Amino acid sequence: MNPSDYESLELHGDWLCDVELVPSPDSPGTIESPWGATSIGYIESGEFRGPVLNGRVLPGGGDWPSLSIDGDNSYQVNVRAVWETHDGARIYVQYYGFIDVPAQLAGEHSDLAALDPSRYYFRTAPTFRTGDTRYLWLNKILAVGIGRFTTTGLGYRIYRIN
Repeated sequence: MNPSDYESLELHGDWLCDVELVPSPDSPGTIESPWGATSIGYIESGEFRGPVLNGRVLPGGGDWPSLSIDGDNSYQVNVRAVWETHDGARIYVQYYGFIDVPAQLAGEHSDLAALDPSRYYFRTAPTFRTGDTRYLWLNKILAVGIGRFTTTGLGYRIYRIN
């Protein structure tokens, strides 16, 4: 392998939008199993705003994060949602990712929104599906999100990887 063959391969991205999700209080909670705990959190509402995408997150989607069985405060995120743009397009969004809040940090604050997001790892990899001709380009991109806990739920800044 010649490293110089890869020097022109650089990773760049463009900001798509910021997303805030509000979980439903009617979510079923956590289910324990031999494979670990899975939380079930329905999405009650949300919105997304940015230079390229704007609209609302429709109720009914959810997150099914799995808690790591190693005893660390780590989750594998598993989200599905439907977004409706300001101009009426519907977009199915699915993403996986990871949240890792160091135990010491989690022990310092009972309110996750009070944690400095630079002190924990919260990353996602959204993909999109839509048939709306104005947004077909979303079907062929990979995005990454950097997340944070908010006072009302979760927030992400999403970038398109070029």
